[in-house]
Formats: sequence, C-alpha cells, structure tokens
Amino acid sequence: MLYFRLSIFIVGLLSLLFSLGVKAQETATTVVEKRVIVSPAPKAVCSTVAGHWEGNIWINTHDVCKYENRAEGVAWVNDYWSCTEAAADGTCTTWVLVPGHWVKTLE
Repeated sequence: MLYFRLSIFIVGLLSLLFSLGVKAQETATTVVEKRVIVSPAPKAVCSTVAGHWEGNIWINTHDVCKYENRAEGVAWVNDYWSCTEAAADGTCTTWVLVPGHWVKTLE
C-alpha cells in the first residue's frame, strides 16, 4: 500500500513539475491606435508629401492643406507617423505619431 501511495505521489509531483515547465508560447501584440485624420474646414488645396528622411528621422507620407486668411497659419499638416529610431538594416524600431498642426510658412 505504501508503494502505491508513494507512486501516486511521485506521478503527481512529476506531472506538476512537467506542467510548470511547459508554458504557453508568448506572443507580442502591437496595438495601433486607429485615428480619423481631419483637417480644418474649409480646405483650400491639399497635396501629399512623399515620405522622406530629415536627418536621421523618417517622415512618413502625409497631406498638407493650404489655407488663405487663417490666423493660425498658412497650412495644416495632417497627422503622420515618424520613425525616430531604426536598426542598422533600416528597419524602424520606434514610431511616433506627430499630431496635426498649423505651420506659419511653407518650405
């Protein structure tokens, strides 16, 4: 009887150790905020600025809308994503959302 109880205890202990050693595979999920891009009304002329590098920062493709007679500025730059850090192979490692904003001059 002692061997039977001892064997049940050992099997239970091994099962516990085995189950603790087996973990569910961990996955990394990137949550991306979905945003509706709205530029102020009434719009004049909007154009798309192609993605480009400014120094070592990647500026993603975005729209710029020109306005007339606005105290806030001459153009509205819509929200866009900017890569501020990249790996040696050029893969972006850090993205930052640049919110829409007014600019006083167009370059």
